[in-house]
Amino acid sequence: MDADTLIVGQGLCGTWLSFWLQQAGHSFLVIDAFAENSASQVASGVINPVTGRVLAKTWMADNLLPFARDAYRRLGNVLGVQAATETDILHCFPSRQMQETFARKQPELPAYLHPATGTDRWNDYFYQEHGWGVIGPALLLQPGTLLQHWRQYLLAENRLLPEVFDEQALVMNDDYVRYRNVIARRIIFCDGISAMDRPYFNRLPFSPNKGEALLLEVETLPAERIYKKGISLVPFRHIHGSDSDRYFWAGSTYENRFADPWPTALFRERTEMQLKQWLKMPFRVLDQVAAVRPATVERRPFVGMHPWFPCVGLLNGMGTKGCSLAPWFGRQLADHILHGESIQPEASLARFSRLLQP
Repeated sequence: MDADTLIVGQGLCGTWLSFWLQQAGHSFLVIDAFAENSASQVASGVINPVTGRVLAKTWMADNLLPFARDAYRRLGNVLGVQAATETDILHCFPSRQMQETFARKQPELPAYLHPATGTDRWNDYFYQEHGWGVIGPALLLQPGTLLQHWRQYLLAENRLLPEVFDEQALVMNDDYVRYRNVIARRIIFCDGISAMDRPYFNRLPFSPNKGEALLLEVETLPAERIYKKGISLVPFRHIHGSDSDRYFWAGSTYENRFADPWPTALFRERTEMQLKQWLKMPFRVLDQVAAVRPATVERRPFVGMHPWFPCVGLLNGMGTKGCSLAPWFGRQLADHILHGESIQPEASLARFSRLLQP
């Protein structure tokens, strides 16, 4: 079997690179062993144009949001599913200071920060001492479910090797690569934190961080929007093979120092306490998840072909913004492969040419 491009990993990065190549009729093969605790699988699926306590507009939000809206629509059309829905984030202010910050920032970001109206209806659901604001538009998807649909599509098209990538089976040449019995013109690593240990990329300034979340059942809370008060409550309709509008994802953390990638009792205890102080209705914890995100020191992705080994490429380092950055930079890398188009300097691997020199 031959292919123009080998793709290692089928998280958000591998899914989007393979999608854009598929749309162009390009020959590719994805190598991936399903891992239920990968960062892509357990992500909340929120594309939020405003982030942080200072309510800053996210990097490239004006471009990423409309691009992602169209990209997920196109992917959904291929799969026959609704890949993303437009919603808003009901921001419950945790303090008077946050309320004042929101009011101060609203004139600066009128496209994304809005006053909340009709908030009396939320008195039955939440304790809301300091009021509400609205962040939007935002996009919401179910990453794990979407990746499973694309995985089944790849299997049906005979474009997926469902196995753990074996570094020892890869043979590099000047103008092609061989993996087992597959010969390809290039190989692109889209395998999250595993890329940190690849010999071609282990000098890059990765800064992995761990996130945790609880999966909840909240019977009476409307699943029509995202709720936020320090932690986020995100509709999460597919858990353990069943679908319900009573399921929510509650999280997440951003830990730069961690001993292992597994869920912790401390996070569960702290998050349950926060929820009890915020929600007026009972909830039930169905599961707890954790994953390590492939973030970077600069908080900018790693995209492109290796400066010194032109048959090896990387699409990685999306951090907490994988749902929005992966479609955008997956398209850029696909266009680079197909047409030689340039990659944004802020994300291009070329910026590390000296660091990656053999």
